[in-house]
Amino acid sequence: MKKILLTIALMLSVGSISAQDFFYEFALADGTIVPDGSVVTITKAEEAADGSGDIEMNSGLYAKNIDGDAEDLLRIHYDVQTMENGLMQICFPVACKNIDGVSTGYTNPGKLNGTLHSIAAEWFPAAYGKCVVKVNLETVVPVAGGSYTSIDDGPCVTLQFVYSDPSAVSAAGVSVAKPVAYYSLSGQRLPDKARGLALVRMSDGRVVKRVIR
Repeated sequence: MKKILLTIALMLSVGSISAQDFFYEFALADGTIVPDGSVVTITKAEEAADGSGDIEMNSGLYAKNIDGDAEDLLRIHYDVQTMENGLMQICFPVACKNIDGVSTGYTNPGKLNGTLHSIAAEWFPAAYGKCVVKVNLETVVPVAGGSYTSIDDGPCVTLQFVYSDPSAVSAAGVSVAKPVAYYSLSGQRLPDKARGLALVRMSDGRVVKRVIR
C-alpha cells in the first residue's frame, strides 16, 4: 500500500512540474513577449511577393523558446472563428496548413528552429472583410498509429485581421491588446500570476473570461 501511495504521489508531483515548465511563448519579431490572452489586430496589407497581385496580411507573430535548451515537439492548435472570405495559412514549425473557412485543427508537430521562429500566420483576403483566429501553442508526444497527443497547453493569442480600405495597403498596422488586470468571477482583484478561471481586463477596455495558466 505504501508503495502504491508513493507512486501516485510521484505521478502527481511530475504532473504539476510539467504543467508549470512550459518553455515557449508568443512574441513579436524583436523578441517582445505577447502575453497569454492578448488580441493582436492586423490592418497592414501588402501585395504578395510572388507577383500574383494577391493581397496578404502577415500576423507578425513568432514562437519564442525562453529556455534555450528545450527541444519539445510543438504544434499550434488553431480555431478560426471568423473568415469572411479568402484563405488562411499557418506554417509552423516545419510545414504549412491551409485553411479555407471557419474550422479548428492542428499544424503538423516539429521542433522549434532556433530561439525565435515565425509561425507564418497569414490571411489572404479576396475582398474587404475580417478574419479572426485563436492560436494556442502545445507540446505533444507521438502515440500509436502515427498520431500525436497534447501533453501541455501553452499561451493562447487571438489574431484579428481587418482588411477594410485601400489605404491599408502597405500601411503599418499591428496593435496588441494586452491584459492589464485580473479579477475573480465575483469581481475580486487577483494577482497577475493567479491560476484558474478569471475575468481579464484588456488594454483596449474589453473584459474577457480566460483560463490563466
